[in-house]
Amino acid sequence: MRVYDAQSLRNVALVGHSGAGKTQLLSALLFAAGAVNRFGRVDDGTTVTDFDEEEIARKHTLSASLAYVEWNRNKINFIDTSGMANFLSDARASLRVADAALVVVDAVSGVQVSTEKVWSMAAEMQTPRLVVLSRLDRERANLGRALESLRGVFGRTVIPIQLPIGEEKNFRGVVDLVAMKAWTFASDGSGKATEGAIPGDLEGAAQAGREALIEMVAEADDALMEKFFETGTLTQDELVVGLKRAVSASRVFPLVCTAGASNIGMQPLLDAILAYAPTPAERPFAATAKSAEDSHSASRAPPG
Repeated sequence: MRVYDAQSLRNVALVGHSGAGKTQLLSALLFAAGAVNRFGRVDDGTTVTDFDEEEIARKHTLSASLAYVEWNRNKINFIDTSGMANFLSDARASLRVADAALVVVDAVSGVQVSTEKVWSMAAEMQTPRLVVLSRLDRERANLGRALESLRGVFGRTVIPIQLPIGEEKNFRGVVDLVAMKAWTFASDGSGKATEGAIPGDLEGAAQAGREALIEMVAEADDALMEKFFETGTLTQDELVVGLKRAVSASRVFPLVCTAGASNIGMQPLLDAILAYAPTPAERPFAATAKSAEDSHSASRAPPG
């Protein structure tokens, strides 16, 4: 395996309520990135991160475990955590060492007790967060209701950067509101993705969603807000750079759409992690540690 510098790394914790689909999501990510050659399923006891006999029997993660993928010449280290109330200490410990968190939220249930707890932990540690809406292929799964639940608890800074194509069992892809393109996925669970134009029936919703995203990114930065007031929009570069800065500063929390069991939405999620999650070198404590190291070195230097 090649050696990666800090700029090519992402350290990400998967957190959320028990049963929200974290382990199945990670299994699909590993398969999509080619880290494994078999698509593991929680129901079959074949996932990489739930390997303990008790976890396989219960079909629940009981302790934090590690996995990684190599994606577009970067390495993403994942920490899969338990969402069960008795084991949230592992989630806290994982957030302490992670540079970003994927807060996994069930598209049917919305925000649950442990969702609020891990969100508070991440906020306390100033950990940037991406919201992963999971299980969009299930009956009664709905982006609108889930987003209402999220914003009711965490505020309007939770903002979609994707829209689902199809609902419930017909969920088959996502619209990328940043790049303004669509990804559709094979229905056989292979995760094979096809890039294309936004479906005609979603063009209006996609344009409205992009405008809302641009406005939210502009609100998070004074210079971009001034530009937004002058021109009424942002350029593509301003949107991408501004969104990354806003995520890193925990001012905006982008939402992506997935279905782990159906293997839908994994490649766009991996791309979003690389685009918006900070590297270890970009986290505030990295600069603090470097400053402390420099001060220590200066104090040890011989008098000149």
